[in-house]
Amino acid sequence: MVTSKGQVTIPKSVRDALQLKDGSKIVFILEHGEAVIMPKTKDPLQELRKLRNQIQFTDSEIGEMIKASKKEWSKLN
Repeated sequence: MVTSKGQVTIPKSVRDALQLKDGSKIVFILEHGEAVIMPKTKDPLQELRKLRNQIQFTDSEIGEMIKASKKEWSKLN
């Protein structure tokens, strides 16, 4: 629920999943009429490097993702 001052309470399960602490900064990103919440990072590249180490794909998986991405882009043009 949004208060009259535009404030929202982030559920504990979400705060825990995003590792939000008292004073953490967050950003809202609008995508297709929906808001996505994520912690604001001091260094986005550092966060991407962390993700790179957590997520690993095979060459064939990457190839399939590229092919699917090109197919979706071609639908937009």
